[in-house]
Amino acid sequence: MEKSSGDSRDNDGLARLLKRADWLLSPVEDALNLLSGLLIFGLMFLGMLQIILRTVFRSPMFGYIDVVEATMIAFALLSISQVQRLGGHVRMEILVGYLKGAALWAAETIGVAVQMVIVAVLIPYSYNHFFRSWSFGDSTIDIELPTWPAKLLVPVMLVVLLVRLLIQLLGYIRLTANPDYAPVAVPVMKSVEQQAEEEIKGASTS
Repeated sequence: MEKSSGDSRDNDGLARLLKRADWLLSPVEDALNLLSGLLIFGLMFLGMLQIILRTVFRSPMFGYIDVVEATMIAFALLSISQVQRLGGHVRMEILVGYLKGAALWAAETIGVAVQMVIVAVLIPYSYNHFFRSWSFGDSTIDIELPTWPAKLLVPVMLVVLLVRLLIQLLGYIRLTANPDYAPVAVPVMKSVEQQAEEEIKGASTS
């Protein structure tokens, strides 16, 4: 999937608003994705160090499992909004792939609306989970790392995702009302032929 920014003839008020919102949120998502990559790289380095210490020096790193537990949630959530923006998440497009025009955009609108409901329900529950951890001073077993920062990350990233879903919802509503408009701030589904053509081009240039 790829994101289309629209063309000059589709410069209506809602399109300008969506472009502005997308322009503001995208750098935040990119920075969070970069942070996720750096954390993964750091954990891989730490894992290599752990293997060397355990096998060569017979002295494993104390608290390694605690660090993995504390950072694991970041891998799952820091990039979630960017993945939604790019349409890189796993989708079942068996039925949606046959739809065209307003029917396609209406189906996408319903799908995003359902996602928003689920995320909106999860936010207060995840925040309560963080608040209990912070109130009780919950920590890991070995080195007693506080667990509340990782648990706070869940509602924060869900809020970022909810904002992204809201932008996409408005984008799909705009397309449902005006199917001839160019997509703005929404991922565009590619056909099998388009995907194959891009893969061929990528293979030929590599």
